[in-house]
Amino acid sequence: MTAASSAFLWSERYSVNIAELDRQHQGFFAIVHELNQALATGEGAVITNSILLRLVEYAHTHFAAEEALMTEYKFPALLTHRAEHDKFAQMVAKFLEDHHAGKTGVPVSLMLFLQTWLKEH
Repeated sequence: MTAASSAFLWSERYSVNIAELDRQHQGFFAIVHELNQALATGEGAVITNSILLRLVEYAHTHFAAEEALMTEYKFPALLTHRAEHDKFAQMVAKFLEDHHAGKTGVPVSLMLFLQTWLKEH
């Protein structure tokens, strides 16, 4: 496996030590890895709709779980974190809209967005 193909694989260094959240994060990494692999083989456009629908579901499920825990434990940056989650959901919705409108470049733009999300969130 090359460094490029393993760049979006889960490792324990990303663990937050909460099994449910780690499992969800692993699923997110799998989605990003799948898109990366598809782009590398010229199949990005073929799987974009599936990837986007899975990201919509991920955002709904994961962000709700994460924010519930943050609320329960009175996480001080909850509002900032929630705003980041809202922005992610809005961006994914925009990518889905653009994809359905037939705009070109959505798979690559989505990948760039997801790379940034992984690095900064």
